[in-house]
Amino acid sequence: MEEKGMKAADFLAISNKLKKTNEDDTPFAIVKDQEVSVIGDANKTEVKTGDYSVKFRVPQSQFEQKPEGAKEVGMYYVFSVAFDGVMITPRSDLKIVDAIMKITPFFNKLRENGEIESLEKEELLSIFISAGDEIHLAIYNLVATFLGIDDQMGEYMLPFSVIENLNKIMENHPEVFNEADVFFG
Repeated sequence: MEEKGMKAADFLAISNKLKKTNEDDTPFAIVKDQEVSVIGDANKTEVKTGDYSVKFRVPQSQFEQKPEGAKEVGMYYVFSVAFDGVMITPRSDLKIVDAIMKITPFFNKLRENGEIESLEKEELLSIFISAGDEIHLAIYNLVATFLGIDDQMGEYMLPFSVIENLNKIMENHPEVFNEADVFFG
């Protein structure tokens, strides 16, 4: 049964990918003092969509019949669900930004002057070791929020699938991470 939690190497890779989102110039809007501003290249107007697939392991007792395409693994059904053409809508944007802001403190530190500073590798590993379930829950919530997966099903997402999808979200939608940085700092 493939159920490995997040490893330190996964955590460091996420941190590196988060840093790279800052290099993207896809525009996003911010509102300050009732004034709307666009940050980024306002000429990049294409709607970004992405296709995602999440693997779940759910107790068989949760189903009246075996889900289509599921494999029986002990007392569980293991299956994948495709989320095609996912995009960030204005309604989901703030929920996603909020979920991103919950993972940000695990990868950056907020200085007294309000600036955000990246953590060094050693600091990241220390946080990974001490954070325990908090970081896992924050990452699970981000992926579930982005894909519209409810809390009940979110509990059954397999860890490697969550990490894989987080990386894909960062690649496809770096602008939402930059938007969260603006809110955070």
